[in-house]
Parts: sequence; structure tokens; C-alpha cells
Amino acid sequence: MQEKIRVSLISLGCPKNLVDSEVLLGHAVGSGILVAQDPVDSDVAIINTCGFIDSARQESIATIREMVKLKEEGKLKAVVVVGCLSERYGEELRNQVPNVDAVLGLSDYSRIPALLEDLLRRPGAKAGKRFIPKVKGGERKAEDSDQLRLLLTPKSYAYLRIGEGCDHSCTFCAIPAIRGKQRSKSIATLVREAEGLARSGVKELVLVAEDSTAYGMDWANKKRLLPELLVALSEVAGIAWLRVLYAYPHTVSEAMTEQLRENPKVLPYLDIPIQHISSRILKAMKRGVSSEQIKAILDRLRCEVPGIAVRSTYIVGFPGETDQEFDELMDLTREYKFERLGVFPYSQEEGTKAYGLADSLPREVVEERIARIMDRSRQNIELRNRSLVGSEILVLVDGHVDPSSFCNGLPSALAGKKSVARSFADAPEIDCLVYLDAAYSSGTMFKVKVTGVEGYDLLAEPVPEPFPEPSPEPIQ
Repeated sequence: MQEKIRVSLISLGCPKNLVDSEVLLGHAVGSGILVAQDPVDSDVAIINTCGFIDSARQESIATIREMVKLKEEGKLKAVVVVGCLSERYGEELRNQVPNVDAVLGLSDYSRIPALLEDLLRRPGAKAGKRFIPKVKGGERKAEDSDQLRLLLTPKSYAYLRIGEGCDHSCTFCAIPAIRGKQRSKSIATLVREAEGLARSGVKELVLVAEDSTAYGMDWANKKRLLPELLVALSEVAGIAWLRVLYAYPHTVSEAMTEQLRENPKVLPYLDIPIQHISSRILKAMKRGVSSEQIKAILDRLRCEVPGIAVRSTYIVGFPGETDQEFDELMDLTREYKFERLGVFPYSQEEGTKAYGLADSLPREVVEERIARIMDRSRQNIELRNRSLVGSEILVLVDGHVDPSSFCNGLPSALAGKKSVARSFADAPEIDCLVYLDAAYSSGTMFKVKVTGVEGYDLLAEPVPEPFPEPSPEPIQ
């Protein structure tokens, strides 16, 4: 009997990339391939790369080289590279890391099992030359690509990719060149995917796309159908929370805020990356929106969705950004008090319209500006957290506390904490956490009383009365 192939996968980058990884593994497992957590326990290591910004590219290349070294030491039989970086720089990768056995772009991952079989059963072919031809942007169909998945997330949540690609032409962004034009799935397809995820025990669906608020525009006569999609998904039994990431600033409609406010399954949370607040910088970025429009939209969210948690992102250090324009960002951070905020340095991306622009800022200036904004944001979040002490909130448990996830060891305030959960205001992986004393199963939902604050995070204990179901029993 022929021994089964064992594969390990390292997934880098964003949630959309993670969905690709889950689809790839789903096809592999469906073909009888075994999955190993550690590369040294596998025959083939697959790296799903990110090529969005320079730091992500460097992380991807370092990971590839690490896997190639394991192969050279005889601990792996083959190394396969897939994803955004290889879509963008496939030939360069083959030349830069010649011991890679196959380089794929954004491809039909149902063909991965045949490739792995070829790599291991027909040794001797030239490394790096076996590859599945990439599927050019508009030709890649998203309609049934996510049906078969091996989830890499806890049981509590899963990402639901509602579309591929982007029609915007932001001057700093390479995503349209990598992933093509906007291509939305049908509502029926997404409901089927949601039903399958619910059957596996998933409680929260996190909706992702390059531009979530553009959902449906490519096949619905330019009509934005995200509110209709949310209504349909909220009818899926077993799904308790629906969360929307990556809303484009000037496309949040009243129908959308109505869903955030009125639909009990749609969380009053919105990720809306504004990138900057200076009108001149926004114009240079080709964001299609002015400072005044962004402020009006942010004010609308507060007004139309009472209690909403707003997450945003900034890009600091865009070429020519003046002290005054940076001060506008600081003022917005101080006044609006985003519940959640991510801040990134501008990254020059080859092939984008902003590439090579004059007036680049020194790295130390950009880093100092980012530190100032993050300090202000931290103060905002800690102030909000302290206001929650003594209150009761609903949480969703993701899993157990992992001390190894803390760079400097588990903080003393978290000693004895055994479970990690999230509130409505916290998206997985990027936002704050709620720590609990006892160990609870992933996917458990219950009400807790906030007892303390540890920086960005909350400490809490279960409320005795049932909400929305009997109080959870800790794992013994």
C-alpha cells in the first residue's frame, strides 16, 4: 500500500489569505492527504504568502528560506509556495529561491493534490519549474471556491469571503493588480457556505472582501447588496454573530446602518479604514472622499448606530505628509476616540501610482508619528475599558489562554486566567480580548461581569443567571 502524503501549511497575511489556505487544505484532505501541524512531521511544506507590503514580503521570503533549509537538511521532501507574493513575483521567487519545488499564484487549489502527487511520486524534475498556471484576475470564479474548507480558526468563528478583487485605484495599493477586479459571490452561495459553517459549530461569521460595501455591484446593476446579504445570513440557524470588516468610507448607506442598529445578529461594529483625514493626502491617495465627507460618515455612524464600536486604520508617512496634516490625524484620534485603531507606515509598492513619489519621510519621523497616535489610541481604549468595569457584556469564547503568545511571558494580572473570549467590539486576531478564570469550550457564549482592566483587555467572570442559555460549565 502506498504511504499517504503528509502536508503542512503556513498561512501568512490577511483573513482572505487564510480562507485560501483553508480551501487548499480542504481539497488536500478531500483527496486523502494527511495534514501535519509541524513542517518536520510532513513531506511537503506549503507557504501561503502575502505580498501586500514590504514587511509582509520579507516575512514570506524568510519563511520560504526556512522551509527550504529544512528540505536541504532532509527534514522535508518538497517546498511549495502559493499566494499573493508568488502571484505578483512568481518568476523572481523561482530565481531567488531556486530550491523551491513549485511556485503558484492565485490558482484553482483543487489541483493541488495532483501537484503534490507529482512532486513526490516523480522525483528528479527541476525544482521550481512545476507550477499550476495562475488564473488571471477576472477569470477566477469565486462562486464555488470556498465550499470545501478545512477551518484553521477556533470553533467560535470563521471568515466568510463574500467577494474577490477590488475596483478602486488607490495610489498606494497593489491589491487590484494582484487579485483583479471586484467579483462578488451570489447570496445563495454565501448562505450555503454559512449553513455549512453553522453545522460545524461556528457561532460568528466575519465577512471579508477587499471592499465589503461594494458587495453585489458587479452583478446587480451597480447596486450595493451588503444589507440584503446580512438579512439572508441572519436567517441561518446556529449563527449568532455577523461582523463586517473592510467597509469603504463613503459607501456606508442608511440601509447598512439600519442592519447594524436593528438586526440582532449583526454586531454594532464596523471596520472602516479611512487611511487619512487630510483632504490633500486623501486626494493624492485617490480615495475618492474628502476630510469633510469622512467626518460626516463617522458622525453618522455614532448617530445612527448608538453604542457602535468603530475600527479604522491609518497610513502614516504618505509622501509629502506635513506636520500639519499629521496633526489632523492626531486631532481626529483625540476627538473621535475610535474604539479600535490600527496604524501602518506608508510602504512604497512597485507598480502602484504612488511608487517613487518624491518627498518620502525619514523612517524615524514616521515611527515617531505612529508611536504618538498609538499612545493616544491606547489611552482612548483604556478609558473605555475602565468605564466598563462593573457592567455586564455578552462574550464568545475562542479558546484557552496560551502563555507562549506573550513575548515577555504571561502578565501577572492574567495569572490564573484560563479562557480567552471576545465582546461585540472585538474582531478576531486584531482587537482586544476578555480573560476568564475558568476553562470554557470554544464557541461558548454567555454573559460576564467586567471585573478589571489589563491594558487593552478586560478581566471578567460569568454572570450566574442564564443569558442567553444556562450558565456555562467550566471544563474540568
